Amino acid sequence: YQRRVRGRMGCGQSQTKESSKINRTIQKDKKQLREEIKLLLLGPGESGKSTIFTQMRVLQEGGLSEEERRMSKNVIITNTLSQIKLLINSAAKLNISLESKNQEIAKKISSVGEELTPEDGEMIKALWEDIGIQETYHHKDKAFQLNDSAAYFFENVDRICSVGYIPTIDDILRARVRTTGIVEARFVVEDFCFRMLDVGGQRCERRKWIHCFEGNAITALIFCVALSEYDQNLREETKQNRMRESLLLFEEICNSHWFKNTPILLFLNKNDLFKEKIKQVDMSQYFEDYTGGSDYAKASEYIRKKFYELNQHPSRVMFCHFTVAISTENIRFVFRAVRETVLQKFLSKALII
Repeated sequence: YQRRVRGRMGCGQSQTKESSKINRTIQKDKKQLREEIKLLLLGPGESGKSTIFTQMRVLQEGGLSEEERRMSKNVIITNTLSQIKLLINSAAKLNISLESKNQEIAKKISSVGEELTPEDGEMIKALWEDIGIQETYHHKDKAFQLNDSAAYFFENVDRICSVGYIPTIDDILRARVRTTGIVEARFVVEDFCFRMLDVGGQRCERRKWIHCFEGNAITALIFCVALSEYDQNLREETKQNRMRESLLLFEEICNSHWFKNTPILLFLNKNDLFKEKIKQVDMSQYFEDYTGGSDYAKASEYIRKKFYELNQHPSRVMFCHFTVAISTENIRFVFRAVRETVLQKFLSKALII
């Protein structure tokens, strides 16, 4: 702040008074920053909100303790087991046969409970390498819904099923846990104190969001969108396209009177998956006015404009970031930009920006 303040200082008593006034304002705003900064995470289900929330825990001083990492073990095991069972069941529905040597293994895995042994890990590994399971996997997003992290867990199944397994940060960031209700936590990241609220994104959870808006106490709103889901439908309404659902929800939130003066940070997430998918799945199949083909730059700009065009408040402060929520370095970089946005909101009234 000091460099910016000096840029407005002159000589004489009037400048001294101005300097004192600015310093008082800065101290007041710093207190407000400590007490009032509240970032609200919104977006549809599976857009990456909870992963962003977890990243804040990773980025704060001290990160995640070993005990905190141990607490994620059951979730990761459940993710791994549920997704291989889903592939087995989906193969049967699609009339895709597994290799004969793995058919008995599939039956055994289907009856496994909540714990995984090293022997279970060997069976999951064999199934993942099965030609039939691989063929089934390529039908995901169309014939059935599979978690984005499924392949990651299958490829690390030996470690996950080992004795004494403790989840890594990468494991935790890829774990899928549905958020219900409102989760709020206080973070201190790089000397920046704030509170963040994560709310459930599924349709049945959205009615709870209203409690976050009371008193209009939100400093900035982060709206998450999964870029890579332009060809997928909702789990809760299988005929509704996920990207169109995100657009509808953004329009509602963006133009709500609750957020008329609230800066909006649009996180176009899962950018890594989007870069690969756009090469294979033409977006014009789902958005007829799209003409950019497999060009990533054209496709990403097309989606960005789709969201920006929905804003009905010309004076609103909006920023867009292309994010990979599972990448700590990417989120660290984006968060620094978010911090600047928040600081500008609080300090602009002091006329020092």
